[in-house]
Amino acid sequence: MNRDTTIQLVALLVLVLAMASSAMLSTASIAESGRAQLTYTDEATEGDPPEVAIGIAMGAFRGLFVNYLWIRANKLKEEGKFYEAIELASVITKLQPRFPRVWGFHAWNMAYNISVSTNTAAERWQWVKAGIDLLRKEAIPRNPSDVVLHRELAWTFVHKVQGYADDANHYYKREIAKEWTVLLGEPPKLDGTRDQNTRTMELWFEPVATAPETLDGVIEVELADQAARKVPPGPDGQPVSKVRELADRIVKEAKLGLDVNLLHFVELRRAWINAWYIAEKGYTNELKDSDRNEALDRLMADESYGDAWPRLLNYVRKRAIIETTGMEPARMLRYIRRFGPIDWRHPASHSLYWAARGVEEGLERQGTTQFDTLNTDRIMMHSIQELFRFGTINYDLLTNEYFALNNFDWIDAYGDRLDEVMKRAGIVGDTEQRVYTTYGAGYENFLKDVIRVLYRRGDLANAEKYHSRLRNWTGLNINDAANLEKMKLPLAEFVKEELKDRLSTPHVALEEMESAITDAFLRGLGQRKLDVFRRQMEYAEDIRNLYLQTQSTRTTADAEAVRMKQFVGEYFIDPVSEVLLRLLGGGNFGYYNLGPTQASLLYRRTPEDLQRIIYDDLVNLLQRRQGLPPEAIAEMFPEPSGLAQYREEMAKMESASDRARRRQIEFMRDRNKKE
Repeated sequence: MNRDTTIQLVALLVLVLAMASSAMLSTASIAESGRAQLTYTDEATEGDPPEVAIGIAMGAFRGLFVNYLWIRANKLKEEGKFYEAIELASVITKLQPRFPRVWGFHAWNMAYNISVSTNTAAERWQWVKAGIDLLRKEAIPRNPSDVVLHRELAWTFVHKVQGYADDANHYYKREIAKEWTVLLGEPPKLDGTRDQNTRTMELWFEPVATAPETLDGVIEVELADQAARKVPPGPDGQPVSKVRELADRIVKEAKLGLDVNLLHFVELRRAWINAWYIAEKGYTNELKDSDRNEALDRLMADESYGDAWPRLLNYVRKRAIIETTGMEPARMLRYIRRFGPIDWRHPASHSLYWAARGVEEGLERQGTTQFDTLNTDRIMMHSIQELFRFGTINYDLLTNEYFALNNFDWIDAYGDRLDEVMKRAGIVGDTEQRVYTTYGAGYENFLKDVIRVLYRRGDLANAEKYHSRLRNWTGLNINDAANLEKMKLPLAEFVKEELKDRLSTPHVALEEMESAITDAFLRGLGQRKLDVFRRQMEYAEDIRNLYLQTQSTRTTADAEAVRMKQFVGEYFIDPVSEVLLRLLGGGNFGYYNLGPTQASLLYRRTPEDLQRIIYDDLVNLLQRRQGLPPEAIAEMFPEPSGLAQYREEMAKMESASDRARRRQIEFMRDRNKKE
């Protein structure tokens, strides 16, 4: 064998080995790209921009083309050309649907950049919801284990919707509450312990989560139950499915599909039936034509379908949740059991869901970094904190009115999840191994808020419980010796010390005082808890007095002292009246935004002494702000008895100071009567 032949054989052998290796590596590479979700779109559909076809035609060079589009989209965004950037981002997602960063860029652009460039709250919500839907209905289904996309979606819910940096945040909250009241109906009232409330919410949601996937499945379960109960068959000797009969009549007579549109009409009718104000004089006695379906009303009133309605609606609710939100009812039920009594009308409930889902799915995926999971964990903790602060939702589907109060079921959920998160972060509870962690600081601030709110409510037993937990928590930061010493103080002194430094700032004192007064009205009078009303008013007055004492020790200038007193009112009735007028007059106060029917109910539960004090100011406010005619105001806010005599007495007062003192006397007389 000559030398040339040997070289040729060796070359041939190397070629064969290379081809074999290439085949094996190619197979492994394709499998890994599938596991890592790095595959590309390989066909264009009708209506796609021309860039999609160009990118597909470029074959192996498509990656370079996508990089070019990505750079161009970023440049357009920086130039403020958001709509053009969206078009390019849409192209990139079609060419490379497994590229999470582009989905996040696309959604953020809609929810944050384009939304604020519109003129109305409704227009803003269209873009915010478009960003939300892009992530939960398109991006995450294509990238189900990507933590970053889950984090982006969770952040949009907790920051853009639940937060109040956006002027239209109240509108967003009402839209979320409306969507989920339609999808699930109004949830049950929760008046028990955390475990009891969680169980109540679990039992309420479980029929939806466990409903069959198909209508045939619903009928199969119905007939099996009939057989177990030995229900007689129909005239033809065959079992009768009332679910099938009801479903057919809904489609034929009511002209509705078995979808979210059906739920819309059902829940509006139920809300109308249960509304306290429907029978009140001055309110409409029927739904608007656009909100009514007479054929459906007749079916709802037909007692023969008493068993069929819940079976059918649970199935429809489950399918509607999956199709409109991309959420998994079985996982939603599991999260209720894991976290607590989740109210899905709350934006933070959705940030909690998506953050928790992202961590769960991400931990099962290779390449997920601890940085991504821990940042997503932080959003989960922030969501729980928001559920504590504003987790009790009051929403009326008929009037679209919404406000939120504290929910104390979420206090322990924070601590439970914190232990889990800190372990995942590799942080142990041994204070000797570290001086300061952000987790420790976050939990410390959370417990301080909890203690202060419980103390303000007069729930001293639980305030003491969490005060003890704060002092004895092994993860407490040890970098601030003075702070550690302050925690050793008895409860009352601890709360006062906490407030003392904060109350040196006027806006903090005013916020603390107004929060207590607001709670006195909404939870005290609104829920007929007069002991709460009294305690919160006493706490607010104590805060005011403590603030004035603090200011008197910080200034010797009489003019300054007078100015500081005017900041919180010459008398306590001044901030009380201001808060009540703000609530009744339809103005915004943080997260509190009462609608007219809620305001009317609160007014009717307000003692007449206080009604007389604020009545004329309320009428003027409603006429000026809402343009309501006197007869409409009189229907919603009837004149209190003795108003004419009160006006005469006030008119006799020579000075504003005398009138203010008279108002304070009237207010204190009423408070003493209630005690």
